[in-house]
Formats: sequence, structure tokens, C-alpha cells
Amino acid sequence: CVMCHGADGAGVDSMGPNIKAFSPTLVTNVLNHGKKANIGTMPAFDRLNAKQKEAVGAYITSLSN
Repeated sequence: CVMCHGADGAGVDSMGPNIKAFSPTLVTNVLNHGKKANIGTMPAFDRLNAKQKEAVGAYITSLSN
């Protein structure tokens, strides 16, 4: 996540958006299906299981605290 979204999740210009306000559900959806945006495309992360995706969503949500 850090390469495109920064260590604090606030995003990196021309790389990835601020993800700190993303809900766990949105994070899981993006991990499952990927996301096409103006900046580029984030691939799906099929190698993560459902529990791991849930954990990533919870962690990203914690960045907004």
C-alpha cells in the first residue's frame, strides 16, 4: 500500500489516492476487483484470503483515527 498511498495512507501525488477515509467494505471490494482510476489501475489482490482482506480494511480504517 505504501508505494502508492503513502505510509500514512494520505496518498502520493500521481500514484494513488488518499485511502484513510475508505471503509473496510470499500477496501475489500477494491482488493477483490481492483479499481480503475484517472491515475491508473490498482490490480485485484487474489492472493489474499477473505480474512486477510478484512484485516487490511480494518488497518486502513484505523489510519483515519
